[in-house]
Order: sequence, then structure tokens, then C-alpha cells
Amino acid sequence: MGRFTLLLTGFVLWFAAFVTPINAEDYTKPGPFPVGLQKFTFSDTSGKHSMAAMVWYPAAGPAPAPTATPMDLNDAPAATTGPYPLVVVIHGLSGVGMMFGSVGRHLASHGFVVAAADYDTGPFDDDGGLRADRELVWLLYNRPSNVVRVIAYVDMLSAPGGKLAGVIDTSRIGVWGLSTGGTTAFQAAGAQIDFRALDTWCAANKGDTEAAETCQFVGHEQDIAAHYGVADPFAAPMPPIWDKRVAAVVAAAPGGELHVFGDKGIAAVKQPTLIMFASDDTVVSPKLNALWAYDSIGSPDKALAIFDHGGHTLFMNSLKPNFHEATALATTFFLAILKGKPADRAAAMHDAASLQGLSYRSTLH
Repeated sequence: MGRFTLLLTGFVLWFAAFVTPINAEDYTKPGPFPVGLQKFTFSDTSGKHSMAAMVWYPAAGPAPAPTATPMDLNDAPAATTGPYPLVVVIHGLSGVGMMFGSVGRHLASHGFVVAAADYDTGPFDDDGGLRADRELVWLLYNRPSNVVRVIAYVDMLSAPGGKLAGVIDTSRIGVWGLSTGGTTAFQAAGAQIDFRALDTWCAANKGDTEAAETCQFVGHEQDIAAHYGVADPFAAPMPPIWDKRVAAVVAAAPGGELHVFGDKGIAAVKQPTLIMFASDDTVVSPKLNALWAYDSIGSPDKALAIFDHGGHTLFMNSLKPNFHEATALATTFFLAILKGKPADRAAAMHDAASLQGLSYRSTLH
């Protein structure tokens, strides 16, 4: 694991496997469904901006060839074997939903409906107030609020008379987030901002450049808390902004804002969770973020996957080393949690994790 060897030596129950599983299905390849795509535009949670969203879904028609790359069939009729579980994809800072087409298509080909929106429309518009304040409020309030907004919009699409009526199962929802989107994914699963813990942590890590992304919120607590409807930002953690139907979380290279939750705030995440990162990530610190999150979330069912190569963007770029393996692992995780039997979860993930260049740790039951 190169320079991460010392970092990981304290872990127990650690194993690394370097052969492709013989009996397990190969989820690095597209699934049995062709993929449909529909595009929507609706108001964001602030009511001031339009938010674009893309929805990939299993489409009707013959199964693609096993070696085919999933392609979008715009406005294609949906497959009729649903409903299919919803996965909400959350991009990183300043990204857009369409950047995650490779992830969305792959999941849809395996029987999921995937919604990816543009979550950062508002803070870059000149609508009054200090730009820095708007961006920080957007990161910790508007982003998770917009995830809830997307879920509500999908509810409308899947309701009788909706464009995807009967296609989407929103009773158990997955969220998948990259970088800052990983932070938002934890909020979507119930993580709570704890400003008292944040200020204590930032004081203890003063001068550490890797802590700057979290500590940028110090001094802005009152502005952010006001959007939550809270008068005293230090009296208690902020109320969660989430949908209680979120049942599975994937956080890929989760961003440097994570310590805004503190130990208590991130422990509120109780859902099965998969955390992934690449050992050569130079954008965020895995030690301060992904590894801390894995140790600190409250879920008894969690998994940690470390890929040897690919960097920070491997989880969105199909040309990066290990992209297909990481996407296969996330696909298996969502299949196991949202579709599978609880008794089969650990075995399914163990098989999927038996990929070259991957180290894996799990408490999945």
C-alpha cells in the first residue's frame, strides 16, 4: 500500500485479496438492462434557482451484449420488471450530475433508478450577500436540502400519472457521493453538524493545512445556523436534513468538510455504509476523513475499500485505473443492501472485494 502502510497497520480484521472471484457474478461488466435516460429541471430548495437532474433507469428491450458499454436511450420506455430501487448520486464541489453518467448507467444496467442533479447552482450567482457566506451555507445547508428535494421530485415521477409511474421503489433509497458529495451523503443519512465539536477540533489542529477545508466554517457558525432556524449554533448539534428512507450509503473519497460533524454528529449515521478511497489521493486526506469516518459512524454494518491507484477522481472517470472495480463494489453493495437478503450481505461483498489492487475491511452482517 506504499505510503499508507504505516497508516493501516493499526487496523485489525484486515485482509487483501488479489484474484478475481471464480463463482461470483462479475459486476465490473454492464448488467442485463439497456439504459434509459430522462432529463428534468425543477426549482432547488431555495426557490431561487433551477436545478437540472438526470435520471437513468432500466429500459425495455433486449439485453445488451456482455461486452457492450451501456448507452443512454433518451426517453426510452422503462423495463416492466420493476419497481427498481432509487440511488441518488451527489457530485463533488462545483461538479454537475452529468459528470457521473458512467456510474449512473452502470447502476441502471443492474436494475436501479439513478438520479443525479446539479447541486451547486446557487452559490455562484450574484444574489446578494457575501459570496463566501453563500458558499459555506450552501455546502452545509442547501446541498443536503437539495438531496431531499430530488427525492421528493422522484416521488412525484413515480406516483400514478408521473413520467416514471410504477418504475421506482423509493421505500429504501441509496445515496452515493464523491468528495464533498460524500459529506453531503452522510448528511442525507442523518449526520448532524456539531459546531461546538468543530471549533474544538479546529483549535486542536490549528496550522494543519489538511484541516483547512473543515475549519473554513469557523466564524460562520451563526450564519449557517440561521438557515437551520437555530438561534444558538453551539447549544446543540444542528437538526438533521435527511429522508428517513435512506437505507444505504456509499461515500467515495469523502471530502475535507467531515469534521464539521464531530464524533457525535457522524455517529448518527446508522445505515449500512461503504467508504472507498484511493491510496494515491492527493486532494483530501484519507487519515483525517475516510478513515476517521469509518471508525466514527454509528452503523454496525460498514465496509472500507482502499484502491491502490486512481487518485481522487477514479470514482467518476471510467478511464482511471480501478474505476470499474470501484463501481462494481458499489453496485454489489447496493444490490446486497437494497435488494438482497441480510444473511447474504457479507458473502456478496466478500466476493466482490476479491479484486486485484483492493484492500477491504468490513463488519457487514
